[in-house]
Amino acid sequence: MVTRRTILKASLALGAAAVFSGAIGGLSAFAQNTLRVRRSLHNMALNDPDLSAYRDFVGMMQAKNQKDPVSWLQYSLMHGAYNGNYRYCPHGDWYFLPWHREFVMMYENAVIALTGKKDFAMPYWDWSIDRVMPKAFTDQSYGGKPNPLYVSGRTLNTQNWPLPDAWVAPDVLAKKVYAETNFQLFGTSKNPNQRDLDMSWVVKGGGTQGFLEATPHNLIHNSIGAFMPTAGSPRDPIFMMHHSNIDRIWAVWNALGRSNTADMTPSDRNLWLNMNFKNNYLSPTGQLYSAYPRDLQDTKALGYTYPGLPKPDNLLADPVRDARLLSLLAAGSTSDTLEVLRVLPAANKDAATLKAPLVKSVRFSASLQNQVMAQATESATQSDAAEVFAIIRDMAVGPDVSSVRVFVNAPALSATTPLDSAHFAGEIGFLAHPDAEGEHAGHQKTPPSALIELTDTVRDLAKRGLLTTDNISVQLVPVLREGAKDGAGATIIPASIEIVVV
Repeated sequence: MVTRRTILKASLALGAAAVFSGAIGGLSAFAQNTLRVRRSLHNMALNDPDLSAYRDFVGMMQAKNQKDPVSWLQYSLMHGAYNGNYRYCPHGDWYFLPWHREFVMMYENAVIALTGKKDFAMPYWDWSIDRVMPKAFTDQSYGGKPNPLYVSGRTLNTQNWPLPDAWVAPDVLAKKVYAETNFQLFGTSKNPNQRDLDMSWVVKGGGTQGFLEATPHNLIHNSIGAFMPTAGSPRDPIFMMHHSNIDRIWAVWNALGRSNTADMTPSDRNLWLNMNFKNNYLSPTGQLYSAYPRDLQDTKALGYTYPGLPKPDNLLADPVRDARLLSLLAAGSTSDTLEVLRVLPAANKDAATLKAPLVKSVRFSASLQNQVMAQATESATQSDAAEVFAIIRDMAVGPDVSSVRVFVNAPALSATTPLDSAHFAGEIGFLAHPDAEGEHAGHQKTPPSALIELTDTVRDLAKRGLLTTDNISVQLVPVLREGAKDGAGATIIPASIEIVVV
């Protein structure tokens, strides 16, 4: 039986990682002429018909009266306002992927209607291959005229360019995104308090973010700067290229044989599939319309596809492991079958700051260490396998914080400790918010929570002889937001941190 655990035991082949990243095209591309094909910006000519149509569309929308419903500003306001609150867009819950799928289609359909290019398909920016922003979006002019795809004030000269391996490397995505078999762990989990289909749950957040949303999605938004870290991010034309790639990753995940709903209870399946995104979108004629996740499951049914989608890899879910993790993500959940180490208790008040990272230790017994290390040996059986995760809950994020970096047992830790340190476990990005109450303050947004896998870090430290005691320290280092003046607001206070071995 091939499961996530056993596939992670083997090293991932470079060829497989290249397929996941989109570097190899046409492996199972669909031949139907009726399907629009969303193509990568990688090596796309500046005068490519799809890129030209998008450029023309952005110019048309920017030239309109911005009070017109079909205008660049009004379309973006369905998502949220620059330096203001989010309107309909969900972050930090399980509606993140389907809501944004329809949002990108809203723009795609408008391009077709306004330019008349009926076979237009939204390109995508594969940042695993192209680690800097594509030239089409960074040139200030095109054809002797101002380039509508260019936005002044982007912070592209920061230390985050080119985008680091820790965020977007193909092998990182393969292990942390594509090898996950449960939708709520692949994307973002449900708010554990949700019991009905009231629309307020869409923007409330309260789920636990996995790697895809917390790391490449959020951090790339922040690294671009200007509009992109804010609720008004669709005012930057690169937004659609970024989210088309997020959508492609979901499509690749499904093509590998992963189900969106098979692991859900009937109640959860109803809550996820049948939520009404009521009047969240604008048609090309300016009319409001609605969408349901149940109708957003299959890109082919929606009229488009991506080239190079892989065939199923026959990777089976591990229902026991998934159920244990999901039970822990539910607020206040306990389980006698879980090894849960309370690193920080609930109602914690200790903060991570630029000058003083938050460092908290807990006993990590030799027996637990042996369980985590067992899978690293060739003789390990499936029953020996164990993974270790940190769940960082309800983070109160200061306005000067762009992200938080998570380390394990790092000596002399500081804000300059590099991402290639053996002690680095992951980075969680936070989009900008107008006040200390969170990104969707107008909708009582729940503070963000995130799941960080520590398995590889713990194993590597043990192999290097750097895990020599029965204590494990989880360490949080905030990263200063670009443009923050003095860092006085660069604090993070997690309500709790737990380590779980499954």
